[in-house]
Amino acid sequence: MKKLLLVSLMIFLTSIVYAQDDSGGTSPTSGELLIEITSSPFGRDGNTYSSSSNNTLLNFGQFRARYFLDETLVPRLGIWFSIDDNRDGMTTPDATETISQFMFTPGIEYHFTNEGGFTSYAALDVILSGRSVKRISETDSDISGALPSGDVSSITDPNQSFSFQNRGYFGIGAMGAVGADYHFSSRFYMGAEIGFYFITGKSSDVEIDGALYQEGIKFFESGVKTSNSFRIGFKLLN
Repeated sequence: MKKLLLVSLMIFLTSIVYAQDDSGGTSPTSGELLIEITSSPFGRDGNTYSSSSNNTLLNFGQFRARYFLDETLVPRLGIWFSIDDNRDGMTTPDATETISQFMFTPGIEYHFTNEGGFTSYAALDVILSGRSVKRISETDSDISGALPSGDVSSITDPNQSFSFQNRGYFGIGAMGAVGADYHFSSRFYMGAEIGFYFITGKSSDVEIDGALYQEGIKFFESGVKTSNSFRIGFKLLN
């Protein structure tokens, strides 16, 4: 439902911006600040680096700001974050589970084409990504660093396996991407982008009632980044 509202908001905002300036086919120039929302129809979050069960029409990618130093070089910054308390499907009302996630992607674009409203570019981003998880219970032990599949009291083996989706982590990596935009007017544009990423990091230590239960482990992952496949944006400053 939240994602449906987000898509509706995107369409509403862009229709307002487009209605304000319908001159058409205007390429961006130096000194312009653009704001955009990225999304994907491919049923994959792309921000947690794991498969997603999302099957909505569009999955939110990130908010991104782009500043044109000139018609070729464009620094950019993407931001995504999520905070979730009491996950859907919990059967223990006395427990509170919190998952906080973030991703920052500072980077730069090099534009090959910028004329007639059409731009094409290659981009390189740094990826800073992390997740914090904890479980606080009134009747059971508290746990941080990972979420168990059942009650904390059922954990007896220090080699307990926790799924990556339910474990905290911090990772750093990079992404190379190619993309293109079409600026329908001096205010409104749409575009597409696809990239290849790699990220390495370490999962969080798992603690039960403040005592170390299991140390974090290193990980490495790479793949095609699809969460920024489609983009809708507008010029904020000139």
